[in-house]
Amino acid sequence: MSFRLFNRIGSTSKNIFLTKKIVSAFHKSCPSLYAAPIQLKMPSLSPTMTEGNIVKWLKNEGDSVVPGDVLMEIQTDKAIVAFETEEEGVLAKILIPEDSKNIQVGTLVGLLSLPGDDWKSVSVPQETVNTSAVQTSQESSTHQSTETTQKIGPAARNLVQLYGIDIGKLKPSGPHGFILKSDVKAFIEQNRLKPKLAEPSPVEEIQTEPEVKQTQNKKPSGSHPEYQPDYQDIELSNMRKVIAKRLVFSKSTIPHSYITANCLVDKIIHLRKEMIKKNQKVSINDFISKAVALALRLVPELNSNMDEKTGEYTQLKTVDISIAVATENGLITPIVKDADKIDVVDISENVKVLAEKARQGKLMPHEFQGGSFTISNLGMFGINEFSAVINPPQIAILAVGKSQLKFNTNMEKQTEISMTLSYDEKCCSLDRAQTFLNTLNYFLSNPDLLVQEKPDF
Repeated sequence: MSFRLFNRIGSTSKNIFLTKKIVSAFHKSCPSLYAAPIQLKMPSLSPTMTEGNIVKWLKNEGDSVVPGDVLMEIQTDKAIVAFETEEEGVLAKILIPEDSKNIQVGTLVGLLSLPGDDWKSVSVPQETVNTSAVQTSQESSTHQSTETTQKIGPAARNLVQLYGIDIGKLKPSGPHGFILKSDVKAFIEQNRLKPKLAEPSPVEEIQTEPEVKQTQNKKPSGSHPEYQPDYQDIELSNMRKVIAKRLVFSKSTIPHSYITANCLVDKIIHLRKEMIKKNQKVSINDFISKAVALALRLVPELNSNMDEKTGEYTQLKTVDISIAVATENGLITPIVKDADKIDVVDISENVKVLAEKARQGKLMPHEFQGGSFTISNLGMFGINEFSAVINPPQIAILAVGKSQLKFNTNMEKQTEISMTLSYDEKCCSLDRAQTFLNTLNYFLSNPDLLVQEKPDF
């Protein structure tokens, strides 16, 4: 009995093994049985992003990926952002290589096969193939027509126009496919072509129009040749394009109002020198940032965001200050979070780190998107006073000029900084804007409040 049972078990296991082999072979021979690959599309990494550039692929075809792995670096309209995958699988196809520019959001850039599937058998969706084929054929036809137009000399071209010959019918005998005059003559003799003379024009047109044209085109004797200066075409970056759109949107939809105040900063300068002696390197702009944060806590009407879709504005509970930083591609505003709750030294450290990342184009989206209020300081560039454009969805921005030495009514020297507040008249009244500037001036005139851990107010 045991021997028969053993034979039955052996035959059953053999059948199971054969069945598995058959199923496996059938599965591999039918790629359609695999689940559809995950499509990797160009993401929208900022509210204003419509297209992006693939800077670098960090994974190659055939590499395994898990959730959290960085697939590629994408240059948005404001920074270079690492694109992380949320799926597990194998990178099967890279459809758009690195260094590709102006890729529209939603464009298919790669395919990710599921775990266990054969990544080599993944095929590109038919729509993508058809689209790329059409684009390639259009580009090749345009390229060929351009080459044909360029590979013919002026003498041969005159004969072609005189006899009305289709250039595509000519057989070039010159180097690199160049059409020679002899090629055109041979074609004319073979086909016994005759010149196509133009129809005679009316006598009135011959008497009047050429004289007028000659008079208009005639240059005075001794005139210099037309001056054509050297130039260089510079392509606008995505950031510059977005900045232009946002500026137009802001100025055309937000009713800007402006008020200016001169703030005394002598005590801040003295306090800053004392802190530097203690190896606490802070700037005047750091004190201004802290003063603005505390003023916003007391005047919350300006610590608000406007919803562009609903037309309503919301007062924010956190005070997040956006600091304008100039980069090679344009202006960007990294954010100092909870600026009213951290001290001046911490603000200084945060601004330095964020500014360096901004200049290197390595800011993450959460480091520059949002914010409740913006400060733009051009004092270090020697600008006395200016007015700034509101940065939506915020409703106000402070423009800071350079410090200037002046005399008061008692002929005593004092240092002043001009500050201009731009605010949205829909969301904030002149009275509250004035209160904000007065509160800001009070903090700047009493900098001891700015270095206290918990100011008494």
